[in-house]
Amino acid sequence: MDEPANPSIGLTEVTVALEITQREMNGIYLLALRGRLALGDESTGFRSTVDNLLAAGATKIVVNLEHVNYVDSAGLGALIEAHRKIKAGGAQLKLSNLGPNFKRALELARLLPIFETFPTEAAALAGF
Repeated sequence: MDEPANPSIGLTEVTVALEITQREMNGIYLLALRGRLALGDESTGFRSTVDNLLAAGATKIVVNLEHVNYVDSAGLGALIEAHRKIKAGGAQLKLSNLGPNFKRALELARLLPIFETFPTEAAALAGF
């Protein structure tokens, strides 16, 4: 059996269940998450995105959670780690558009008080 000529064939079929859209407005970095914030590539990808922003000198970050349809303990852990790293670096993190289920998960884990949360992305931007 011959090896395929293009070893990347098949890799395009791998889907990460968390899509992160990043944009910047007046020095504030907005991360819009869509999908699952869960154990695996999803939470790892979120951590990497935050690490890259901090390495690039970002000091104001808003995470829009409007389209996160599932979060598990690893996803909450990734958010806690992001919060810790951002604060340790002298930067600020704000969460926006928490759906009722996401908000409830933070409440159950007694994590809601550690985050600055806003009903909309615009309100989070105005909070800086």
